[in-house]
Amino acid sequence: MTPDIPPPAPDETIDVHDDAALQRWAEHFGVTPSQIEEAVQAAGPQVRDVQSHLLDQGASAGAG
Repeated sequence: MTPDIPPPAPDETIDVHDDAALQRWAEHFGVTPSQIEEAVQAAGPQVRDVQSHLLDQGASAGAG
């Protein structure tokens, strides 16, 4: 059982150089780590921008 993780702060960023963080964000958004890396490259590291990019791409970005 996974402990409840609070939702990200609106100004939180994603560090694609931190493997553990990358995996956590991939699980959070229901995508692969590669998709997170691509989204950060395209939209920047802000969580809200990455989420918007993933949604625009049709990924399963089910935050929350």
